Amino acid sequence: MYFFLKEPKADKATPIILVYYINSKEKYFKYATGQKIGPGDWDLGSRYPKLKRGSSGKKNKHISLVLDQYKDFLINTIEDYELRSEPLTKDVLKSLFKGEFKGIKGKESTTSSEIITEVIDAFISSKAKSKGKSKDWENKYKNLRNKILLFDIYKNHKTLFADLTNDWLDEYSGFLRQLPMHLKNATYLKKVQKLEVEMKLPKTVYNDNTLNRHITYLFTFLNWSKDNYHDLNLDKLKNPVKDFVSDDIHLTAEEVKLLETVELPRESLKRVRDLFLIGVYSGQRFSDYSVFEKADVHGEMIIKRAEKTEKESFIPLHTKLKKLLEKHNWKLPKISSQKFNPHIREVCRIAEIVTEVKTTNYIGNKKVVEYHEKCEMVSSHTARRTFITLSAEKNMPDHIIMKITGIKDSKTLLKYKKTSQQSVSDFANKIWG
Repeated sequence: MYFFLKEPKADKATPIILVYYINSKEKYFKYATGQKIGPGDWDLGSRYPKLKRGSSGKKNKHISLVLDQYKDFLINTIEDYELRSEPLTKDVLKSLFKGEFKGIKGKESTTSSEIITEVIDAFISSKAKSKGKSKDWENKYKNLRNKILLFDIYKNHKTLFADLTNDWLDEYSGFLRQLPMHLKNATYLKKVQKLEVEMKLPKTVYNDNTLNRHITYLFTFLNWSKDNYHDLNLDKLKNPVKDFVSDDIHLTAEEVKLLETVELPRESLKRVRDLFLIGVYSGQRFSDYSVFEKADVHGEMIIKRAEKTEKESFIPLHTKLKKLLEKHNWKLPKISSQKFNPHIREVCRIAEIVTEVKTTNYIGNKKVVEYHEKCEMVSSHTARRTFITLSAEKNMPDHIIMKITGIKDSKTLLKYKKTSQQSVSDFANKIWG
C-alpha cells in the first residue's frame, strides 16, 4: 500500500491517490483521497508530504494526518477480513472506502487545514494513535464535530479558524440552544439528513451545564490545534455559557437499606438492584462497576483502570461488595445504562424512595424549577455519588475516597459530595443541641 501523485510533474497541486496491490487477478485497488499537493511538497522516498515549517508545513501536516486515516482504515480492513477468512475485492474496498470517507473526499487541501470540522477529524485520528483514549472520549469530539457541521448547514458556510471570535461563540451557543426547534424545520432537517453522519439529534433544549461542557471541549481542541493550524489568541476567547451547581441526588444510608431489603416481584429487577448496590459499595462509574472480573482482584482489593479516564482505582473488597459479587459468581448482568436507568427507578419506587425533590435548571436567561419524586431522578451514576457522599459523611478522608474512586482532582470530588439535610441537622444538634 502506498500513495502517489496523479501528475507528479505538474506545476500546480495534483491529487493524491491511494494504491493497494490485492492479488494477481485483480491487481491494484486505487482510490482518490480528495487531497491535493504540489509535487515540490511531496517526498518521493516516504510517499508522504514533506515535513516543513511555516504555513505550507501546517498544510502538509494536515494532509499527512488525513492520509493516515486512509492508511489505518485500509490496514484495519485487511486484518478484519483476514481474521474472518473472507475475500477482499476491489468492489468491496471501494464500497467500504466510500462509506468511511464520504465527509473527507473531494475537499481541497488549500482550505482543509482551515476548516474546523476537518481538523477535528485529524485531532481524533492523532489522539487515537496513542491507544490511551476511551470510546467515550472519542464520542465527545465526534459530537463536537457534528454540532459544528449542523451549524455550518444552518449558516451555509464551513466554519474556519478565522471565523472564531466571541461573536461566533455567542451565535453558535444560541444556535445550539434552539437546535431542537431548527430540526422541526423540514427544509433544514432534509439538509441534515443528507449528511449521512451518525449522530444523535437532540429532542429537548440543552441546559447551561451541557452547553458549557460542549464549549469547553471546543477550547481543548483549539489548544491542541494552536500553532499548527491557527494563531488565535485563546485568552481573548471566552466561554459564553456559565455552568451552575446541578441538583444531583444521592441516596441516604436509610434509603440504601431500603434497597438492600425490599422485596422485588421480578428476577430482572433483583439483578438491577444488585448491580446498583455494587456501584454503591464500590464507588465506581457504571461502565466500570458493571464489568468487575475476578481477574481484577489482588489480595483483598479490586484494582481496575477506569474505562472513561484510564485512571487506576483501588477498591476494597469489603464484606458487602464481596458477598454480592460472589452471589453472581462474578458474572454480572449485562445491561446498557440506557436500559438500566428506568429499571432502577422502578426498583426505587417499589422501595418507596419517593421523597419530593426540587431541581433548578438554567437555560440561558430562563430559570426552570421542577419537583420530582426522588425515585424518578435515580440513575446508574447515583450509585457513585452515594458512595462518595456517605463515605464523606462517615468521615472517610478525601484522599482515601479519591484513591478508591480514581478521582484525581479535589474540585471534581467536591462536585460529587451532596450533603443531606439530615446530616446537617444531626451535626448541628450534636454541637448545639
